[in-house]
Amino acid sequence: MAVLRQLTLLLWKNYTLKKRKVLVTVLELFLPLLFSGILIWLRLKIQSENVPNATVYPDQSIQELPLFFSFPPPGGTWELAYVPSHSDAARTITETVKREFMIKMRVHGFSSEKDFEDYIRYDNHSSSVLAAVVFEHSFNHSQDPLPLAVKYHLRFSYTRRNYMWTQTGNIFLKETEGWHTTSLFPLFPSPGPREPSSPDGGEPGYIREGFLAMQHAVDKAIMRYHANTSAQQLFQKLMVITKRFPFPPYISDPFLIAIQYQLPLLLMLSFTYTSLTIIRAVVQEKEKKLKEYMRMMGLNSWLHWSAWFLMFFLFFLIVVSFMTLLFCVKVKKDIAVLSNSDPSLVLAFLLCFAISSISFSFMVSTFFSKANIAAAVGGFLYFFTYTPYFFVAPRYNWMTLSQKLLSCLLSNVAMAMGAQLIGKFEAKGTGIQWRDLLNPVNVDDNFCFGQVLGMLLLDSALYGLVTWYVEAVFPGQFGVPQPWHFFLMPSYWCGNPRTVVGKEEEGSDPEKALRNEYFEAEPEDLVAGIKIKHLSKVFQVGNKDKMGIRDLTLNLYEGQITVLLGHNGAGKTTTMSLLTGLFPPTSGHAYIHGYEISQDMAQIRKSLGLCPQHDVLFDNLTVAEHLYFYAQLKGLSLQKCPEEVKQMLHILSLEDKRDLRSKFLSGGMKRKLSIGIALIAGSKVLMLDEPTSGMDAVSRRAIWDLLQQQKSDRTVLLTTHFMDEADLLGDRIAILAKGELQCCGSSLFLKQKYGAGYHMTLVKEPHCNPEGISQLVHHHVPNAMLESHAGAELSFILPKESTHRFESLFAKLEKKQKELGIASFGASVTTMEEVFLRVGKLVDTSMDIQAIQLPALQYQHERRASDWALDSNLCGVMDPTNGIGALIEEEEVLVKLNTGLALHCQQFWAMFLKKAAYSWREWKMVAAQVLVPLTCLTLALLAIHYTSEIFDDPLLKLSLNEYGRTVVPFSVPGTSRLAQQLSENLRDMLQAERQEPREVLGDLEEFLVFRASVEGGGFNERCLVATSFKDRGELTVVTALFNNQAYHSPATALAIVDNLLFKLLCGPQASIEISNYPQPRNTLQVAKDHFNEGRKGFDIALNLLIAMAFLASTFSILAVSERAVQAKHVQFVSGVHVATFWFSALLWDLISFLVPSLLLLVVFQAFNVHAFTRDGHMADLLLLLMLYGWAIIPLMYLMSFFFSAASTAYTRLTIFNILSGIATFIMVTIMRIPAVKLEELSRTLDHVFLVLPNHCLGMAVSNFYENYETRRYCTSSELAAHYCKKYNIQYQESFYAWSTPGVGKFVTSMAASGGIYLTLLFLIETNLLWRLRTFICAFRRRWTLAELQNRTSVLPEDQDVAEERSRILVPSLDSMLDTPLIINELSKVYDQRAPLLAVDRISLAVQKGECFGLLGFNGAGKTTTFKMLTGEETITSGDAFVGGYSISSDIGKVRQRMGYCPQFDALLDHMTGREMLVMYARLRGIPERLINACVENTLRGLLLEPHANKLVKTYSGGNKRKLSTGIALIGEPAVIFLDEPSTGMDPVARRLLWDTVARARESGKAIVITSHSMEECEALCTRLAIMVQGQFKCLGSPQHLKSKFGSGYSLQAKVRSEGKQDALEEFKAFVDLTFPGSILEDEHQDMVHYHLPGCDLSWAKVFGILEKAKEKYGVDDYSVSQISLEQVFLSFAHLQPPTTEDGR
Repeated sequence: MAVLRQLTLLLWKNYTLKKRKVLVTVLELFLPLLFSGILIWLRLKIQSENVPNATVYPDQSIQELPLFFSFPPPGGTWELAYVPSHSDAARTITETVKREFMIKMRVHGFSSEKDFEDYIRYDNHSSSVLAAVVFEHSFNHSQDPLPLAVKYHLRFSYTRRNYMWTQTGNIFLKETEGWHTTSLFPLFPSPGPREPSSPDGGEPGYIREGFLAMQHAVDKAIMRYHANTSAQQLFQKLMVITKRFPFPPYISDPFLIAIQYQLPLLLMLSFTYTSLTIIRAVVQEKEKKLKEYMRMMGLNSWLHWSAWFLMFFLFFLIVVSFMTLLFCVKVKKDIAVLSNSDPSLVLAFLLCFAISSISFSFMVSTFFSKANIAAAVGGFLYFFTYTPYFFVAPRYNWMTLSQKLLSCLLSNVAMAMGAQLIGKFEAKGTGIQWRDLLNPVNVDDNFCFGQVLGMLLLDSALYGLVTWYVEAVFPGQFGVPQPWHFFLMPSYWCGNPRTVVGKEEEGSDPEKALRNEYFEAEPEDLVAGIKIKHLSKVFQVGNKDKMGIRDLTLNLYEGQITVLLGHNGAGKTTTMSLLTGLFPPTSGHAYIHGYEISQDMAQIRKSLGLCPQHDVLFDNLTVAEHLYFYAQLKGLSLQKCPEEVKQMLHILSLEDKRDLRSKFLSGGMKRKLSIGIALIAGSKVLMLDEPTSGMDAVSRRAIWDLLQQQKSDRTVLLTTHFMDEADLLGDRIAILAKGELQCCGSSLFLKQKYGAGYHMTLVKEPHCNPEGISQLVHHHVPNAMLESHAGAELSFILPKESTHRFESLFAKLEKKQKELGIASFGASVTTMEEVFLRVGKLVDTSMDIQAIQLPALQYQHERRASDWALDSNLCGVMDPTNGIGALIEEEEVLVKLNTGLALHCQQFWAMFLKKAAYSWREWKMVAAQVLVPLTCLTLALLAIHYTSEIFDDPLLKLSLNEYGRTVVPFSVPGTSRLAQQLSENLRDMLQAERQEPREVLGDLEEFLVFRASVEGGGFNERCLVATSFKDRGELTVVTALFNNQAYHSPATALAIVDNLLFKLLCGPQASIEISNYPQPRNTLQVAKDHFNEGRKGFDIALNLLIAMAFLASTFSILAVSERAVQAKHVQFVSGVHVATFWFSALLWDLISFLVPSLLLLVVFQAFNVHAFTRDGHMADLLLLLMLYGWAIIPLMYLMSFFFSAASTAYTRLTIFNILSGIATFIMVTIMRIPAVKLEELSRTLDHVFLVLPNHCLGMAVSNFYENYETRRYCTSSELAAHYCKKYNIQYQESFYAWSTPGVGKFVTSMAASGGIYLTLLFLIETNLLWRLRTFICAFRRRWTLAELQNRTSVLPEDQDVAEERSRILVPSLDSMLDTPLIINELSKVYDQRAPLLAVDRISLAVQKGECFGLLGFNGAGKTTTFKMLTGEETITSGDAFVGGYSISSDIGKVRQRMGYCPQFDALLDHMTGREMLVMYARLRGIPERLINACVENTLRGLLLEPHANKLVKTYSGGNKRKLSTGIALIGEPAVIFLDEPSTGMDPVARRLLWDTVARARESGKAIVITSHSMEECEALCTRLAIMVQGQFKCLGSPQHLKSKFGSGYSLQAKVRSEGKQDALEEFKAFVDLTFPGSILEDEHQDMVHYHLPGCDLSWAKVFGILEKAKEKYGVDDYSVSQISLEQVFLSFAHLQPPTTEDGR
């Protein structure tokens, strides 16, 4: 029942999502209907002709050769050849035949058949040889007689001769050649008579080419040879004529030809889009990790697939039903697209195809984890699996059954073959019916419709199996992979027995054993919601075991938030995954509300709420629908859902967003909704994985409040990277390191265990006396320690145990503040961050902490050396002069950076190597660049080779047995004895051959018409010949009737009659077996066939264009990804010139284009394509290809600007290339066909399309080939030249001629367009356009700016900000050159519907050795300021100067003087850290000899040495940020801009980065930094400004701002409650009394957290009061800290309006 509920829920979800994607759904419905509509439109357009009466044909005489042969051939006389020439019998018979005809001919004998073939093939005699009679007997002596059972074959010219040339003058509509001896019936049957207007039966021309006359003459000569006299008498009494079967009334319908050829393609196209949608939808859920989340919530994988399958199946059912309706409904007077087929069978066929398409899409989806790439590759594969049909279709008749079945393993080919069969059955006149399910269309065929349906279902099953297997073995990054042979393992099918280590009673308390000093006592009065006992998890990575978590024992209590901390990889997520049942544990237990995780997961999930790191939301479901969906998934009943959802929306305060789709929510709201999903349906256990990641301070606070409210009756487990969050929310904090639990307790407990005490910070006045301050501090607190002395600040560490001395110290400092030159001072207690770092360090002594400036660590080391076995070097702080500093000093003395030409060469080399590294690392892409063109061309040439290799026709025996058992009607209206005798012999002869003679008493032709109309299409296969014996006076007329629907029935009918006569003369042993074996082609015919194959050039060009479409678009990938990740911008900021950047790329890309081009030449050589390999044409082809490369690569660069994702660029540009090449090429080529009468338009379009390199390449290759073949044919002989002249077939002597088919204009156009595209590229990229833009922007925006500035609320400007502005307004030249960065009244307006003032007149000067912090909420204008300063955005008004150069006029000079680390890592994944630094060192112009030393120093300073040679894509977030900072620092820039440098780092990595920045600052650099982390600003910044709505609201050092804007203190205290129940209450009352207006922020487990307001409270006073209260109220521990910078920052929050414009 639960399964059914889940399935219905998933179907509802899938249906809702589909419904919301209106455009996609409409397209999916519309495309199949459009293609069906095309067929209906054709059906209505193409007129069918009704023939109401039977068609009867006249008799055909075969006594004489057709009239055509009475004219001699060009060579003089006709020749009648015979083989073997040494046999007298053969010669005699041939001479007899010659005498039979009235025309002049000579007899020519050949000793062997091979001689005859050579004569025909190489001596061009086929035009004069009428026919050859070849006897299949070995005559040892010339006198050997001819046996009674005669076997011979006739060899007529391969090309038909007796027809007038039909003027088509077109290379596309090739006449069918040859005698069709490979098949008995046409590939596609026709509903009416074949060749209705030819009484002689038309193609292949048995009567008109004289075959029957010759056959009858030879047969008569054989009879005369064996029974001369009696034969002579018989022939006088008897005459043989032939006649075509009459045809019953029919409808002549050319539309059926369209069906047979187009139905497969249209069906394939109908389903393409839906298949891509399926792939995208399924992969999108995987990419967004939704699938994994639903699995954690208790969803079965097979249910997930079933729901998708059912939904798409139902969707397809609707589409397919409509299609069937459109196909089978009668559109005009009884005619439909498929008039005769059974609609239910058509529906069944389309459904089978739909099912296989769904399975195919599922299969493709399992190989990918990115939806865009999956859709792109899926589309290619979907088309690709249809291409084999192009090979199969022309070769259908030659294929064996097993080959046909094998090709049907691709569902698209199976569908095409099925559609072709439907077309054939329609043409036959019966349509496809259930009774025909296992019957082929005709004798030629061995394949039936039932097999197609079977294969489609088999394909679906196979694709399903592949899906299941691949999903199990490669589940993507979020699942547990099975071993490759998992299906052979019993454990997979029967479940896994678990080893249980140390199984204890559930009731016993696991932590007794672990009660050491770092584990706080468990709360006695609370219930443990989660009990974890000795839990371990080992992952198998390859052959090694990797420990995920080891022996974890921990209790989590109801009503508490337990915070789990740890570095990346410490085991936090593993622990959560085990508790949510995503992985099974290796050993140990965990109980959630008494249920064990391995056995009772289903029960647990009912009360489990989960909020993973990333938002697991469906873009197109609303807020309420999400809550409804997940509540149901957790098992809440349908009735209770609405109330629960309503309540949850209220708790989340999202009521107003109830019906908003999740994609329109802000980041903070999405996190809220994710937490709501975790909370809904009464989840008693909550697991929140980094619930506030990526939020700004205000949103984070809102989530904290929500969690505090909601924790009362729930057990909450939370992980976070924010230590302040852990501090504030965590009732108990557990820290993991290397998979083991290190400590657990309240934050106060941990700080007491690991903390160093208080950090006291003093802000200095200019006349400050640091020595005096130091003496004073040490006098009061002897073991205090100087922590740092940088910029305007001085800080000390005061140990925790000296708190009783703080009162006197602070009182003294307050008293002597003026005298010592102290602007302000404050103190803060040990943070959770320090605790975390300390724990990590104790576990992992190898951790790179030598660079973490944590003097607290040194202090503790000195104080408790006995406790810590610490490696002394950990405490050593790196000397700022080694590392980067050393390089700096040395450079100032010795090093001169490269400039001018040397710099340009160095930069070119750096950029060239970058491209080379890209190709080297992305070898798969390079392989694709090479293989796709090769594959496409090879396939094309193979297909052409096979289809155009017009094999000489094989020998075909002309006998009824070839057709299986048939009926032979005969009638004997004649009464003569001869007629009776013949009819009796006929019956005997046919029965002996196992055929079925049937005597007809009435008129034979009426009988045939009647049977044909009754039996329909089947008649043509069952009845092929008939005979009648009439008397005409003395003469008996024997008529051989033939059914013209089969190709060879005329000769077969005659063979039966002649055999009958021979047996009459010579007895039953006599027989004649005749075969048709056409002559081989001669060289001229081969040349003509080649010429008629002019389409070959078209095919080659077409496939080359497909290949180039894929190849060319790869050149955009790096261009887009470099721009998208901003690496290109950083390279420009590092001083690279536009020309250097693009020319180096172009040079490398042309080299990489040359490789596939040369290989294409090899392929042409291998297939011996003369047009491109003879007469030095290889060079011409290479020129064409390279010019194409020269034109297309800059075009791809240009078009890359339209895209922001490489995968999208690749797919869309491929489509652009296909359209701009193939579509235009086909259009122009088709319009060039004279019959279409659009030649003028085709010429115009051809000129218009010259700007498209793809079109030029297609036309050039096609024309080149056509010109070569035409020239070769027209100059091959006089006859050919005459033919070319007669039909106005043109060619050019010079291939590079301007007019068609020369390629001159295409070559010129490609050469020119390359240059034009490059020029455009430079215009876009260079300062020329930039200056124009600046000018226009400034002009346009001046008035907008003035207007906006008047509109902005002019709040009274802060005094510090005003002072800074006035200092800058009166600059001296010296100060400008000395000050690294001056910003003067800088403003920025964005043109939108409502113009947006992003930055409003900011002014600032940053000095050497200063680190300036820019703070602000999202949308305050920080990133915009950076973009203007680095030249990415234009400046609306104002200016900025770097080292004295203006940004608006000297951007090039400015960029050489600045380093930039953007907000998101602008790194190239395909390079190593070292390669990137070397590249940037070259761009900066550091001389080559010094680069290695410089890079080594940077790597050492950043502690990146261990990772220097690893690819950047393998770096952790922290290492990436370090590398980005390193890039900004390298090469001595005067000013360094760091945009949120430490986002996403864990505390250790963050400290290391701060240290690097601090050292750069100390070496005299000017640094500007933006950050969301207040702690970072306190650690690094000497001054900072808070930005609100594009303006500075305050400016000064961190301590200055805290003292100016912060008021009050934060107090945390822990009260001993042993014995005294109300001790805590008394303490609370004391605080309320002593500090009026104090606010109780939080209270748990004997701990209280107060905010103490009041500006008049001094440090001394607060410590004095608390020290006195310590004893009285039993206060175990307390800490006081000044209000933090964050609270100052938040006090400005109300000024910033909520923003949607990210980063502006």
